[in-house]
Amino acid sequence: MGVQALLVAFVVFAGAGSAKRVVSVQSGPLIRTEGSHATIWCNVTGYKEGVEQDFEWSMYLHSAPDREIRIISTSQANYAYSVYAQRVNRKEIYVERLTGDSALLHITKLEAKDQGQFECYTPNTDGEYLGSYSAKTNLTDLVQPMGMPMPYPGETHYGVKLPLPPGRS
Repeated sequence: MGVQALLVAFVVFAGAGSAKRVVSVQSGPLIRTEGSHATIWCNVTGYKEGVEQDFEWSMYLHSAPDREIRIISTSQANYAYSVYAQRVNRKEIYVERLTGDSALLHITKLEAKDQGQFECYTPNTDGEYLGSYSAKTNLTDLVQPMGMPMPYPGETHYGVKLPLPPGRS
């Protein structure tokens, strides 16, 4: 009986010290329209308590799924690749920290080029690597909203009648 109790105690204590890090993001696909404000949440669990976590966001185009495009980081000021750097500097793309282990990526005005797979990565803050350090979700269908007339080329003047989508008057 003493050996069983010792074995149970060993398993309990061994398991207590080996929590696995798990990073999670919103499940996708996230379907949004061009020009809208999008947010994607990211959360990390299973790390040593008391350490604020950092978040790094990247994306991958569907046409080049192995090519990382860095967007923004909570720890590195010049993290963004040039394709996103101006929007990050203008605060059109930013990270809102919700808690020490949870954050939101904000894209205030989606562009067609934002369509792809988004990855949230959390750098290791523990002495060992155990678990997952990133999670991905798809942002897709960045098209002009249905039922919205396309903008006219040239000028439109006050009082000019604009066509409505079918079925509306």
